Amino acid sequence: MKKITAGNFFGNTDQTIILNEIIITNTEYTHEFVDWHYHDNAYFTFLLAGNVSEISKTDHHKCVPGTLLFHNSHDPHYNVKPKGYTRGMQLELSSGLLSEFAGKKMDRGSFEVVNPLVKSLFHQMLLLSKNPDETSLLSLHSLALNAIDGLCNHSNPLIHKHPPEWVNKIRQLLHDNVNKSHSLASLSNIIGIHPVHLSRYFPKYFGCNLGAYIRRMRLCKAAAEFGTKKKSAIQIAFECGFYDQAHLIRCFKEEFRFTPHQYQRYLKQEL
Repeated sequence: MKKITAGNFFGNTDQTIILNEIIITNTEYTHEFVDWHYHDNAYFTFLLAGNVSEISKTDHHKCVPGTLLFHNSHDPHYNVKPKGYTRGMQLELSSGLLSEFAGKKMDRGSFEVVNPLVKSLFHQMLLLSKNPDETSLLSLHSLALNAIDGLCNHSNPLIHKHPPEWVNKIRQLLHDNVNKSHSLASLSNIIGIHPVHLSRYFPKYFGCNLGAYIRRMRLCKAAAEFGTKKKSAIQIAFECGFYDQAHLIRCFKEEFRFTPHQYQRYLKQEL
């Protein structure tokens, strides 16, 4: 089985940023089939364009633009992608850095990261990685460390091995109904717990309060939709649960420091 060393991926890597024990790369995936292999370092894959499937002995991830996967080091897998342009950003971290943040909580397995707090950081890193200077590299390093910390504390399914039943219920409910309005009372009624209990313990399992989680979830979905360039801003705003286009643009700029139009222009240059 082929071993992939640090900073290397199958395809054409046209950007590499080294930040101590972190390596950020931007790669066009050119292989329609990549046989079984494993990587020396643990890493994230943030898909920017196209589609690709990753298959391991236990999981099958079908990735579309906006999908974020975490791969542990030495985790065997293979990849299949259809014809067409496919690109992703990778963030590698050394075993020492991962151990420093997570100890033995993340010594195996790979999984999709759905927590919008972590995904939002990857959108911000993507934008900062364009023509980085000294100050943007500092910001990029900070965002990368925050993403690793967020993964280790709130996004890894191995951390809370036996969470209350309501945790998975509400996660599925929110992600399946991104454009729907919710209230604390209605959500509590659906999942069968008291509103005070939900409000108090939601941050323990998700890393922020309920409203902040929903907002970032909608913004990450909107960013992925803008990346595909297949829908209008009005349509994206409606499908992602914003009042109108102006509301989406305002929230988008607050979160990512770019307007949707600027974000699309960046992706056009990048892709």
